Amino acid sequence: MNRVKFNTISGELIVNKQEDLYELDFPSVPSEEISVTEQMISALGIVPKEAYLNRDLVFILESEEEVRNVSPNFAALETLPEGLGVCVTAKGSEYDFVSRGFFPKLKVNEDPVTGSLHCSLIPFWANRLGKQEMVARQVSSRGGTLYCKHEDTRVKMAGRAVLYSEAEINIGI
Repeated sequence: MNRVKFNTISGELIVNKQEDLYELDFPSVPSEEISVTEQMISALGIVPKEAYLNRDLVFILESEEEVRNVSPNFAALETLPEGLGVCVTAKGSEYDFVSRGFFPKLKVNEDPVTGSLHCSLIPFWANRLGKQEMVARQVSSRGGTLYCKHEDTRVKMAGRAVLYSEAEINIGI
């Protein structure tokens, strides 16, 4: 099977298998630049270069090393009035861009690989880097690589998957 469709709260989600990658197609999410506040700096434990808001707060950091080493105060992130999640991102060295995603408001301190964040990161970095196809790395402790495409109002992201479990459903009639 090379295509799977899921019905979700936000509509139909299609996953296409392409060789050893699974590609998802989502709407791109625009971000609006906002001012960095003292509360944000205190919660992050670092001064970001820029801040953006969509559903989440997105902070642009100076370097990949800063993204890897950021150690936020999760209790303070949870009290930020803006955004559901918090993302830190920077231009990468081996990858086009790197990121980390924190969701303490959802009781998830750090998400290992976050598709929803990339719906805004892909158009942001496509514009910043002048590229429509990029390779991104979420540098959480588990981490993950995403193969990204920006296509106007859509973003495509692909990655590898491993079989976690298998089940069989028997319906008795």
